[in-house]
Amino acid sequence: MYRNIISVSLLFALLGAAPANAAELKVYKFLEFGTIATDNLQLDVGDEDLVTSIKPSVELSFQGNRFDVEALIGLEAYKFAERGDTFVDPRLDLRTEGALINNLVFLDASLEIGQLLEGDDFFDLTEDSDSQARFKVNPFVSRKFGRFADLFLGFGHQSLDNELDGDVDAQLNTLSFAFGRDPKLGGVIWGVGADFEEDRTEGLVFDSFASYASIGTTVGQSFFWQLLAGAEFNDFTELQDGDDDDGSSLLELSLNWTPNERTRLKLGYSDRFFGGGPILSYQQRLRNSSIFASWTREVSNAEVNLSGIATFNEPNGEQPLTPDVADLNDENISSNELFVDERFIFGYKLQGRRSDLVIDAIFSDQEEILGSATNDRFVSRIAFDRHLSPLTTVRFQYEYLNEQENNDDREQENRLGVRFIYNFDRKERGSILPEEIE
Repeated sequence: MYRNIISVSLLFALLGAAPANAAELKVYKFLEFGTIATDNLQLDVGDEDLVTSIKPSVELSFQGNRFDVEALIGLEAYKFAERGDTFVDPRLDLRTEGALINNLVFLDASLEIGQLLEGDDFFDLTEDSDSQARFKVNPFVSRKFGRFADLFLGFGHQSLDNELDGDVDAQLNTLSFAFGRDPKLGGVIWGVGADFEEDRTEGLVFDSFASYASIGTTVGQSFFWQLLAGAEFNDFTELQDGDDDDGSSLLELSLNWTPNERTRLKLGYSDRFFGGGPILSYQQRLRNSSIFASWTREVSNAEVNLSGIATFNEPNGEQPLTPDVADLNDENISSNELFVDERFIFGYKLQGRRSDLVIDAIFSDQEEILGSATNDRFVSRIAFDRHLSPLTTVRFQYEYLNEQENNDDREQENRLGVRFIYNFDRKERGSILPEEIE
């Protein structure tokens, strides 16, 4: 499977390189080094340590007529003062996106190889740790039919190989269809759609299908309400001895307010097979700052970590947003159990001429769907970046983790770190914080 992943991803890279005309290749070189102090490494009671690291990396950026390709190649070495261990992690991150057919068929794909992939929390110090490979591909059709309706049809595939042994440890396939009238056009809005998800994560087997229709109206140019109703069918076959779900209703009511391009507010309530829950999403952009908050209650097998925050991403105005009942791109395959996850996310970013400040947090309360397991976790971060020169940035960061599983003892961890990054090529880089929160 590993060899197949590489071959397919390289093919996507060639798709980006094929249109040579007007193509542009850029190479950027970076050197990062820093220190992190923790009072409870990996939430292991009383395990203090001081971790130093150094990371040289090269970023390749290719812009073609129809495809863009980015590759990040890095090698990060860690030294643990108390343990006396050294941990070396070579990584490859390859991403490509573009149009297979102009203005109709598009493709996003990525490949990550390393021991600490995006979404992994801090360190993996098991003695038999091996490199992992995560592959994602998302081809989709996006088409506008004048002022009548927009069409979206997308397929998503993700696979994770934990030991590069040729066996896929987890895979997720999704299919989403949506056809309806964009609220930006005003008047009566409507839509129909369907979503299918197939999750195979070690012992977890979860298939779900949902179909729906929606109706709503706009009020003025900044407000609209929408009512979505449908049915969903969920199959937990291998988890509950063949007792399949016979289907349940799906209902969602939302109020949306967008007075300008800088402010977005969505309030609502949804009722699904696991019960009812709130919908809250708020995004505010000021001259030099941004605020984001969301409150959701969804089914998830994803662990909670700061790298999962996608706080300040701009929605793509050229592509219709897929319904909330499905997510083709951001599912983090990380657990072999399904939970009802009630999650609150908050983020604040202040950006100055030479300094950036970010404060963000996630609180998650999870209850296992087919069992009695419970998890609650709180993670938060305060990060301050100072651009010392066009070439050098220093970052100070504090992180706090607090978690409890199945009513066991609650574990806490504090991390305090400082990190420097040197940019050899004067690449414009507003922050050295993870890309997700830019």
